[in-house]
Amino acid sequence: MQMIGKFRYLVLPLALAIATPVAAADTSGAYGAPPIDSGWKYQVALDGWFTALDGSVGVRGLPASDVNLSALDAIEHLEGAFAGSFKATGDSWLLYSDFMWSKISADADVGPFGGNVGFEQEQILFTALVGYELPLNVQNLELYATGGLRSQYYKVDISIDPVFFPGIDRTGSQSWFDPVVGLALHYDINDRWFVDAMADVGGFGIASDITLQGTATVGYNWTETISSSLGYRALYTDYSDDGFRYNATQHGLFTQLSFHF
Repeated sequence: MQMIGKFRYLVLPLALAIATPVAAADTSGAYGAPPIDSGWKYQVALDGWFTALDGSVGVRGLPASDVNLSALDAIEHLEGAFAGSFKATGDSWLLYSDFMWSKISADADVGPFGGNVGFEQEQILFTALVGYELPLNVQNLELYATGGLRSQYYKVDISIDPVFFPGIDRTGSQSWFDPVVGLALHYDINDRWFVDAMADVGGFGIASDITLQGTATVGYNWTETISSSLGYRALYTDYSDDGFRYNATQHGLFTQLSFHF
């Protein structure tokens, strides 16, 4: 049942994105959407992810601790972040990569007699994908089957400072690569509005037991070279090795400012 709960963050955005082209198919011609160019197109984007964090994290022999931060909590406790992506399409191929670094810290008073629990996480995500376009023959729709790797790095510090007992401080870091397979979609509603969506699954016990990711956005072309988009992104990872345990979902609003050339 827990796994079904994780899938709802990932399947619904992609399902909505795929449904949009079907619903709009009868009206796309009225907007005069341009034909798909057979040449290569490139996109560089600055990304923003206003993410909540829900799950459990364990470090160096400490039992896994529940971590529940809302998106507003994460922004309040954010110490730094940077995210960006690159996409190239042409000749039925898709090349895609994205990168994100972030650092958050939070603490809370616990127990009837006081005490404090502190949590700090530094995270680096990197994904590299290659895709090939599926022959659907739907106007203004591009759907790619994708495969590649996702790298994840986490450095976690958990401190427990009870009132009547000595404090405990544990720091652990771990990095790993997961193979992933999935789908990537781009649909031009008209010459201004568009939909992008990506979803993948990976890990398969090679590194993570499983990792799932889904993103769906609606975008607007301000000019031929600048666009922006807004949507939702979720990432679930279940990983454990050598005393490090990370079983958590990040999810929240996702934005992009993109430059096309």
